[in-house]
Amino acid sequence: MAGITLLYVLGTRYQWFTDSPASDSVYLLALAVGAYSLTVALKHAFGLPRPPGAATATAPSWIPALGHAAYESMVTGDGFGFPSGHALKTAVVYGGAAFALDVWDRPRRLAVAGLLAVLVAASRIFLGVHYTVDVVAGALVGVVFLAAAIRLTGQRPARTLAISAVLAGLAFATSGTAKTGFALAAAAVGFVVWTAADRLPVGAASGER
Repeated sequence: MAGITLLYVLGTRYQWFTDSPASDSVYLLALAVGAYSLTVALKHAFGLPRPPGAATATAPSWIPALGHAAYESMVTGDGFGFPSGHALKTAVVYGGAAFALDVWDRPRRLAVAGLLAVLVAASRIFLGVHYTVDVVAGALVGVVFLAAAIRLTGQRPARTLAISAVLAGLAFATSGTAKTGFALAAAAVGFVVWTAADRLPVGAASGER
């Protein structure tokens, strides 16, 4: 989410990698919510465990005591393990960015997105918080979800938010957690606001009189 916010800020100020910073940011945010919601729904559907010891870690001695909690949150995992949420979400968000942004050419953007997704997926195995099958399945599901989202929405934020709201509703019904409830609210409110903004006259939307 922080990266998407930074994309909006830099895109608005410099516009060297996107001509539509608001649209692209909302689109990627919608993809992130959809990927997260799909992950939660699938994890609860399969209910498969993580590797032994995935929920525990000991911080190295060179990390100050104040940083132990942050370190442990990054290198441990709890809850169900299949599919890997990190692998799924990075495939969706980085892949979505490769299609949405204008910097470089698309093959190069896809190559960078693929490399980042592979590194993230490999790190989850290296840290011992996922089995190999978890990250492979997560990456494959992410690629399929992204392809379907692009095909169904034409990379339009409102349509992507609608799909994400449906998936978030499924995730909330499955898990009932506060995070999935927040995801549902964010996608639903985002859909309403973005749809309303799209219907405004161009002058009104830009603040012209």
